[in-house]
This record gives sequence, C-alpha cells and structure tokens, in this order.
Amino acid sequence: MSQNFHSLIPELKKRIREECMRETLHDTDELIGLPNPYIIPGKGKPEALFYWDTYFINLGLLRMRMVDSARHNVENLVFLLRKLGYVPASNHRSMLSHSQPPFLPWMVRDVYRATGDKEWLRRVLPEVVHEFRFWTSKPHTTPTGLYRYHPGKEDGAWPPEKMAQAESGWLDSPRFADPRNINAVDLNALLSRNAKMIYDLQIEADGHGDEQLLQKSAHLKKLMELCWDEEGQRYLDNDFSRKTRSTIHTLASFMPLFVEMVAEERAKAMHDHLKAFTAPGGCFLMDKKHPHKGSLWNHPLIQAPYVYTTVKGLCDYDLMEDAADIGTNWLSMVQDVYEKTGETWAWYNAQERSPVHPDGVTNTPVLGWTAGVYTELVECLGLD
Repeated sequence: MSQNFHSLIPELKKRIREECMRETLHDTDELIGLPNPYIIPGKGKPEALFYWDTYFINLGLLRMRMVDSARHNVENLVFLLRKLGYVPASNHRSMLSHSQPPFLPWMVRDVYRATGDKEWLRRVLPEVVHEFRFWTSKPHTTPTGLYRYHPGKEDGAWPPEKMAQAESGWLDSPRFADPRNINAVDLNALLSRNAKMIYDLQIEADGHGDEQLLQKSAHLKKLMELCWDEEGQRYLDNDFSRKTRSTIHTLASFMPLFVEMVAEERAKAMHDHLKAFTAPGGCFLMDKKHPHKGSLWNHPLIQAPYVYTTVKGLCDYDLMEDAADIGTNWLSMVQDVYEKTGETWAWYNAQERSPVHPDGVTNTPVLGWTAGVYTELVECLGLD
C-alpha cells in the first residue's frame, strides 16, 4: 500500500486539541458537570462526554501520547458512575437514562498500562467492579443466564425498546427491534472478558483477585453456546423470548474474536464468514442490505468501532492477511475522504468509499472514534 497513513495523525492530534477539548466543571441546563477536562466526539454532536465513544477515542489519545487526556476521560466516567450508580451514555441530560456497551474495564486497563500508576488503579477498581455488577443484575438478567441490553430507567421521551437499542449502540438498526428479548453476542462476549480483566487488574493492584470473577467469566463463555450456530459455524444473537437465534448477521458476531474467547479451530470457521462483509472501504456492518431505510447501521455502511474490534480480533488470532486487507482499505478510505472533505466522519459508505448515505441521510463530521481507531490501526497493523 503506497499511502503514508501515519502522515494524517499529527493533523488529527492538532485538531483534537483545538476542537474537541472541553471543560464543564459545574452542572448546566444541558450537562452534568465533570471534575476534569474531556474530549467530545466532534462537530454536530452535543458538547458532552460519551461512554463507548470514549474507549475508541482513548485508543487514539494514548497512541498520540495524550495520556492525561485519556486518564481524565476515564476519571470523568468513574465520577458519573459514582454519582448515578452506572455509567450513562453521556453526561448530557438527555442521555442519562441508559448506559452503553461496557468498555470501562478496557479503558482503565489501557490507562494503567500507559502510566503504571497502581495507586490510581486501586482508586478506580471498586467502581469498575460496581459497574460489572450493574450489568450482571436486574434488569439486564435473562432466564438463560446470559444478559441483555435493558435500561434501568424510563425517561418517557422514547419507548423502552428504543432506549434499549440506544444502550446497545445499534439504534434504529435491522439487528433487533427490541434488545430486551435478546442475548446480544457482543454484550455477553464483553462481559465474559470483563470479568477476567477485572480479576487481572485486581492482581496488578493488590496481588490477589476475586476468584468468583474467573468463575463468572468461564460460566458466561460456556453459556455463549446458546449463541453458537453449529450448522452455520458462527455466533448469532439469541432471542430467548422465542428460543431461537437471530437470522441477522452483523460484525457484532465477531466480538468473541476480539475478546479472545474461542479456540483456534472455531476462530478459523468464523473467519470464513468474513468474505460476506468485506468491502472496498474495509467492511460492512451487515453482510447484506435489510429493508430498514435510513438506518445508520445497515449495509453498505461501516462505523469505526466495529472496524477496530473486527481487525483486532483477526490480529489476535494471527489472521493477518484479512486483518491487513480490511484495515488498510478502511484507512485508505478515511484518508482519501479526508483529503476531499477536510473531515473524518461518524460513518462511511463502504461500498462507495464515501460519507454519503444511500438513502440521503445527513452524515456528521466526527474526529472522536474515527480518529481514535484510525490512529490505533496504523500502529496495530505496523503501517507507520
């Protein structure tokens, strides 16, 4: 690949410093005040800190050596967790009723790796444990023993099923109409890894960990067989209300590779399905187009978080050829579009390699997770 992907990173870093750093020390009509400066996603989104965006933003910040900014982001999320009992989707008051996919342990681990600060780790670990308990207790519990997206509060602005979609990140997508009936592959894979990760962080901090976390991790991994389609050799969301698996195949199905919870043989079987997702712009979120007009989570679109989790999962299983192909095709699309528009975007049309939605939906310029994943993948794939 002839493109110099690394050349864009200094400009992205400069723009993040100039455009995305905010400080809101006191509550306002729109925002909950936070104790530290924070990074917003970018233009066209509220001037707020967002939960799962921040994991992918922090990947880039740490690679850019903006370690204090990454640490402040995490401390702000921990502050919100202490205040509300869970990490809300954002400190924006319109988004306090639900959380988002639980990446807090990953962010804590990454900042600890960058700083080596065990005292800091000891201070935040109790909240990380608390968040794990939040996700593994009512209303997230289901009869199968696996978990679901299900906001603990209703704000009246949206129907409960739409709030559950917002908690999953897959708002208004073809993936599921009501996530409250679904054992989502990505959520349960994350929770299985989170349990083990928290245990490992406890060992780092204090020299001992809660063995029940290891047992929980193994138990969830075993229960994930409910999501395994033996005939198709792939993971699918489990609809426990109908006792059947979904027929919708998305990049969320590859989250078990990202969390490294499958054996090599199964990983290779899952890998065979990737050809249905590969695209000129890297990969599609869904293996085919579904009749869900205007969705930001439908074929032929792609969003940065699932590019990263998919490529990183492939790398961890030494499936480097496809990891490199998907990663470099996505990176080149982001770079080419940046040269044309002067922006990185919330999502991309991976078929046309453009920021244009096939149904005419307006896109949003976003440095945030797109710049974060771009920077991380350049390093991860050794393209610098």
